[in-house]
Amino acid sequence: MPKAVSYFLINICIFSFSLFFTQTAHAGNFITASASLAKISAIRISSTNDKVRLVADANKEVDYESFGLSSPNRIVIDLKGAWLSPSVKKDFTVSNKNINHIRVAQFSPDTVRVVIDTSLKRDSYDVFSIPADSSNPYRVVMDFGKISNNGSSNVQPAPAPVVPATPDTPGSDIFTTPGIKGKKIAIDPGHGGNDSGAIGYNKSEEKDATLRIGMKLKKMLEDAGATVIMTRTTDTSVAAPTASDVEELQARCDIANKANADIFISIHNDSFTDTSTDGTSTYYYGGGSSYSKKLADCVREGIIASVHTPDRGTKTANFYVIKNTNMPAILAEVAFISNPAEQALLTSEDGTTKFATGIYNGINEFFAGNN
Repeated sequence: MPKAVSYFLINICIFSFSLFFTQTAHAGNFITASASLAKISAIRISSTNDKVRLVADANKEVDYESFGLSSPNRIVIDLKGAWLSPSVKKDFTVSNKNINHIRVAQFSPDTVRVVIDTSLKRDSYDVFSIPADSSNPYRVVMDFGKISNNGSSNVQPAPAPVVPATPDTPGSDIFTTPGIKGKKIAIDPGHGGNDSGAIGYNKSEEKDATLRIGMKLKKMLEDAGATVIMTRTTDTSVAAPTASDVEELQARCDIANKANADIFISIHNDSFTDTSTDGTSTYYYGGGSSYSKKLADCVREGIIASVHTPDRGTKTANFYVIKNTNMPAILAEVAFISNPAEQALLTSEDGTTKFATGIYNGINEFFAGNN
């Protein structure tokens, strides 16, 4: 056999073995990673002329978030910490006056993305979860169409079993002495570093607004005698810049948990493609501390009283930072950075002070001793 041919065959063999082992390694890595993720095993859609319900079945809890995109108008719902079973249908045509096309895909190694082509406004859809029971898996439900005034779908989910609240740390002891003095309070300004968060009406960034509010709130709380634990005090990621989303969020939880904080408040800005959408909402994890809803209500009412934003209600959610902290924990969407008037407040010194004051007043009410 000529030497040239011999060398050629040897190189082909080496390349083939290399390709085989590389593909095997990638497959092995995916199998290892997917074992820690929730499997999305089915997507089910039902519709009438006015409403569409989309249900994602999973073998365990997932975090989810929704946001709007324009040109064309779409609503995006990300199921985080999840992978999509290859058997799941990924493209749906819907007979509905508001929605006609829905797409599902594995957006990243640990995120399943649902994209709905629609011009519906933020008030016209709702996303919530239903725990697994003896006959049904864990479900993320997405309702589009008429939504009731309290932010929940008019089509109610089947009653979910009561989830026992996780023991509070340090529990009811946080109310032994009324008031803020002596309390340990964890403040989490959302996003930061290479994660800008939502982009505002005039290109302002959520990460800057949340940090300004957080730092102003820190001073108010310390002046009142509290010990304040900040997840960040500068424009930086909390974990390494190359960390995954889950690692970044866990780093924030770790700071609060290791400090044994009495409460945890994550500050965020909401956003939507329709710039007229406005208001304040707060979220708590339904399976967490029994005091979280009270804290969420107090902070939401405090912001609204201080800033006079519309009331979008207190809701349950599976946001990672409120699900993986050991104390009463909430996430506050203080206002819409996509709304021109609310963005002006979020980017002004006076507005920043009002938002911080509202959160402070809510915390003070929570610790007032009448819980």
